[in-house]
Amino acid sequence: MTKKKSARQLRGQLMLQIAAGRFFRPGFPLNETEHRYTVYSNAWFIGDPPIALPVGEVVASTEMGHISSAMIAIVDRLEQQRPNGTDDFVIATGGTDLVDDLAYLMSFALNRTVSRNHDQTRRLVTGDGAPRGRSANDLFPELFEPRQTVQPGQWDDLRGFMKDLLSLSRDDFARVMRVIRNSVDATRRAPDDPTGAYTDLVAALESVSDDKLSTSVTWDRYDGSKRTIIDAALIDAGQEVADRVRAAVLEAERSGLKRRFISSTLARLSPDYYRDDAAGSIRPPRAPDLERMLGIAYDIRSRRSHVLEDLGEGVWLFTDGAETAYEPSFERVLTLAGLWRLIRHVVRRYVINAEKVAPEPWDYREALPGIVEMQLAPQYWIWQVGGLTAETATRRLNGFAEALIGWIAGQHSDGLPLDQVCQEIEGLVPTLPDGEARTSLIATHVLWHAWVDPTDHRPEASTFIDEYKAVLDAPSTSAFTVSLLSNHPMPTWSADDWVAMAQSRNDTRHTKSQAPLPAVVDALIQLFTADELELAGRHDEAVAFAANAVTELPGNEALVGWEARLVAGDHDPDFDVRTFLFGERKREVSEEPSGHEQSGEPSTEQNEAVTVEP
Repeated sequence: MTKKKSARQLRGQLMLQIAAGRFFRPGFPLNETEHRYTVYSNAWFIGDPPIALPVGEVVASTEMGHISSAMIAIVDRLEQQRPNGTDDFVIATGGTDLVDDLAYLMSFALNRTVSRNHDQTRRLVTGDGAPRGRSANDLFPELFEPRQTVQPGQWDDLRGFMKDLLSLSRDDFARVMRVIRNSVDATRRAPDDPTGAYTDLVAALESVSDDKLSTSVTWDRYDGSKRTIIDAALIDAGQEVADRVRAAVLEAERSGLKRRFISSTLARLSPDYYRDDAAGSIRPPRAPDLERMLGIAYDIRSRRSHVLEDLGEGVWLFTDGAETAYEPSFERVLTLAGLWRLIRHVVRRYVINAEKVAPEPWDYREALPGIVEMQLAPQYWIWQVGGLTAETATRRLNGFAEALIGWIAGQHSDGLPLDQVCQEIEGLVPTLPDGEARTSLIATHVLWHAWVDPTDHRPEASTFIDEYKAVLDAPSTSAFTVSLLSNHPMPTWSADDWVAMAQSRNDTRHTKSQAPLPAVVDALIQLFTADELELAGRHDEAVAFAANAVTELPGNEALVGWEARLVAGDHDPDFDVRTFLFGERKREVSEEPSGHEQSGEPSTEQNEAVTVEP
């Protein structure tokens, strides 16, 4: 069973369902804000104004011309209260997402362009001086053809489509809307980049593929070149073995992405595709040819995506809106117009056949558009209590190290009040097994207390440090970080110890599960190891670790220069670590453990606003 997407994953994709009231709690008051925007179209909207839709309404505002304008009015509905009972500060969205989604739906269902972008609409509809065969109107008849109409029956068709679409589950609705947006956008880009548009149309069609609809081909319809190779290899095999091999090959083919794309598309074609839907089409695809043409379309997409090969001009130039065309490499292929009608038909069938669900209360707020997520600088969160776990231990050490480096360098003057966090660490560490998380927590505790006057240490903190600080004698990135950023002496590890620690760190850096560390610390781990190896006479190994250091901070002049000297045999054993870490900093790392004494105000454990002061 497919896992449902979270609200965050659906951000900006559900606005029409939200405005339709699909997720509201019964009886709760709503904020209702009407948005009105002008849209431009190649169509004249016939009907009694306003033309009501399941969400929003359309008011035609000009006479018929090459392009015309209309007003889309839509009500943005949001609950006044959040699930926790507090008043919601979000009263309405900007409205453009709602209007644009409705315009996309109208373009897709009516086969008429509808957009808030006047200049783009004018250029696409009028051709803007494009020669014959290269305009949007030549590529997509009716969609960009001037002076079209929308009859009352077409509005009824749109209403039915919207009603079914709004009744889908959240994931299905978002899936269909992505296909609609991407395919409509592809048609608008087609005059400038026909191959890119072709690729995007195939990708949009592929996105509604379904494994359940995938079927295998028979051996006689399997790819001829592949079939010849396999049959040749099976000449000496018995019939039973040969049949099993062929069956396995066909099953593997069935599970492939290309076969799923072809099978799903064909399975969603109704008889109307070859009947009423095809009326007025120029050279529509014939049923016996369509399976092969879908395979060709998929191959064209792959060639464009993988080797940037452009589509032959025969597929889009001088087609006069035909749905199939001759292309020397493939013979008969689907054109852009052919793909456009196919997508519109398949998506409609998808919406009709998909499960419909009843409205259900759901906290949609994370799905609203316009939400920007940013990572806070660590000095704003490392002191927060209540969320410390073994899983977050390495992140807390990384955040503290980054904030401390910034404070020493004078990049910020925020306090780093970790006393309560250290109390959490004192309770958590005894419950954890030996390992990276436990060592990171001990390192965080020891490093913070290295910057607090010893006379201000709580008795429990001093006891904790005495009991656990020996963990930092063993080679580890946490121990290195503590020594680097405090008055603790650098560990006297052997060259092999340095190699094991640095190599392990470098290997881990290539995995998703790596423990985070500031880039400068990672670079210095590799540099210190290179330094130790060079002093031990292991030059080739030293050069390799020096290269690791450079790749941790690409382009850093100090590292690149140090590496160059090392390679040339002019090793510098006195790399300026302090300047590398802090630049021309405003604060010095004192030989005394308390860095806050420079301000003349002793820090106390009770001072939660500032513990390490400028």
